[in-house]
Amino acid sequence: MDSLIGNTPLVKYAGEVPNGNAVCIKRECDNPFGSHYDRVYLALFREFEANRGLTAETPVMETSSGTAAVSFVGVGEALGFENFHVAIPQGIDSTISDLLGVPEGREMPKPDYLKDTVARIVEGKRATVYFTPEQDYVNGFPDFIKRFLPRNRDVAFLNHSMDRQRGGPAYANNETSLSALEGITREAQQQIPIGIYMPAVGNGSSVLGPARALSEESLIIPFESVQSAVLYDRLYPGRYQKRFGIEPGTLPKHKLRGTSYQGIDFPHIRSAVTQGIIDDVVLIGDRWLDAAYHQMTGKDETASLPHWDQEFPGCGEYGRSTRAGIAAALDVAKTCHGKNILVIAYDKADRYDKWPIIPK
Repeated sequence: MDSLIGNTPLVKYAGEVPNGNAVCIKRECDNPFGSHYDRVYLALFREFEANRGLTAETPVMETSSGTAAVSFVGVGEALGFENFHVAIPQGIDSTISDLLGVPEGREMPKPDYLKDTVARIVEGKRATVYFTPEQDYVNGFPDFIKRFLPRNRDVAFLNHSMDRQRGGPAYANNETSLSALEGITREAQQQIPIGIYMPAVGNGSSVLGPARALSEESLIIPFESVQSAVLYDRLYPGRYQKRFGIEPGTLPKHKLRGTSYQGIDFPHIRSAVTQGIIDDVVLIGDRWLDAAYHQMTGKDETASLPHWDQEFPGCGEYGRSTRAGIAAALDVAKTCHGKNILVIAYDKADRYDKWPIIPK
């Protein structure tokens, strides 16, 4: 697997970029199972095998909003594992469910201890999938895990988004995940000097990990949906409410699957702020959030934000999070000159239902 994962292509955005800047796209979507999480799970499975007693016979568990689950199962199968448990929100794109073998699976009865935490359980072709309540999105995971793991002590929870602190119950950075993702910027820097790195804010791992491998001269400017503004609100307390007249998380759930969402206090995000590595945050909008914001406030403030739901030359195959990164980079390019701006191609369009959704 080492020769198949990583060393992904670095390509230039084909459209016009202001001020002599270049938007460079690291195609993590070309990894065997379609995302940067391939790097993470190759490292996590090996870490658990080497230091935590994991064997190919051990049942393994992960939580995911979608993309990570595909890499978790794909990498695990390639390494010889067979017994996968995945918690994902109900209502996830059917393309993700298909990749996990849900349509070919059979509905399982919900045990009493999970009845309030899952909408349904399906023993899929590739994994047993626990659908947490749709309205909770990723915020349904902590309660599920608290109930599931004590009754399934044979299951190893890889937990790519955080790790247990030694000697206590609190959670800390997942150093295995972060180290694996450093490869993204290490590889890119071998080809170009990186002036600005612009990752998505999800659980913070693709912000904090790759940032560690950058030179001190590189700026770190992540992006996230205006709906969530998790990192933005941490970096600029109170500014969101003054700017938009509402609190972060008030608008309906955004469509940038895998990016930040109000609720869970991810250590990677917290660390990125406390370590002072974040130079700014770009908020991303779309026409659905514009309409919801206008209906809620009578204002159009979100309409001035960069939007992912538009055409980008030569980018037809990219998914929403990748498009959001390009939109953010083009916005930042208006404010600087002669920089290489690095974004990640997190996914492809075929990972989403109802595509294309670009307005005509």
